[in-house]
Amino acid sequence: MAKNWLVIPQEQRVDTLGDLNGETREVWIGLHGYGQLVEYFQRHFRELVTVERAFVFPQGTHKFYLQGTKGRVGASWMTKDERVKDIDNQRVFLKAVMQWVREQCPEARIHFVAFSQGVATVMRFLGHEPSPVHSVLAWSGSWPPDLEDRNLATLRKVNFQGWFGSDDEYIGTEKQEEILARYREEYELEPEVGYYEGGHAFDREILTSEIERLERL
Repeated sequence: MAKNWLVIPQEQRVDTLGDLNGETREVWIGLHGYGQLVEYFQRHFRELVTVERAFVFPQGTHKFYLQGTKGRVGASWMTKDERVKDIDNQRVFLKAVMQWVREQCPEARIHFVAFSQGVATVMRFLGHEPSPVHSVLAWSGSWPPDLEDRNLATLRKVNFQGWFGSDDEYIGTEKQEEILARYREEYELEPEVGYYEGGHAFDREILTSEIERLERL
């Protein structure tokens, strides 16, 4: 059997909240977690839209039924099957999103807010972006153990803030400690990290304050 890869044009879904125009000053690109769709993920950010702040939500290209073969549908950024190719395709998609954002609002700063699986997605994308990224808010995600040099170089410069929950069923405190130890020992990095009381979900009050704080930097 011969494996072949074809480069083809595709349409991918990107939702927005707020206006993308010449008056927009802050754009947050939101990357959802495993099994989520952007139409539901964006609800966390509706009240955070302002005249100068907008949100952009690319949807992961893998879609599937969450249970069986019917009912609710979810999306993901990748699986273990052909993971390297998925990572390459993620980067192509996110580069196109950033270019589109820049065309719509050339004066805006670009930030990322990522949840769960979206965290690894954006961290592997850093350094491949066509425009500068001002900040990254990484929420309840497992930081990838396989960063490239260009990822690390950008991670050292960007305003990065991680958040972990005290009762996260997917990333417990032991896993959190392992992540921080790996980045400290292998990459000589110690990004800013905060902790909240709760599980694998946003804390609305902290989310709001962090977005406002990162925009002030």
